[in-house]
Amino acid sequence: MSLSKISLLPIPIPPPDEAAEILRRVSGALVAFADTLALLDAEAADAARLKQSILKAAFEGLLVPQDPADEPASALLARAAGQSEPQAKRGRRKSARANELAT
Repeated sequence: MSLSKISLLPIPIPPPDEAAEILRRVSGALVAFADTLALLDAEAADAARLKQSILKAAFEGLLVPQDPADEPASALLARAAGQSEPQAKRGRRKSARANELAT
């Protein structure tokens, strides 16, 4: 296809009133898109702040009512540390065959 043939092809151009209406609608859609994007950014920032505040409240023990009958954390940790003291080493016993080979 040559340039001379391409230049003969008709290119549809809408009338000025229709072109103005198309431009108005596209511009409105772009503004709505930008507004939605800004709203989503704000909501994402709010969600991040909310997550941080929930984690802070959780670590401070503020998410559930405290039960005075619960054992203090310090006592629980002390008891857990006492239970995890190393026990006597329990190695594998050598089989009779291994003892024979060693001698």
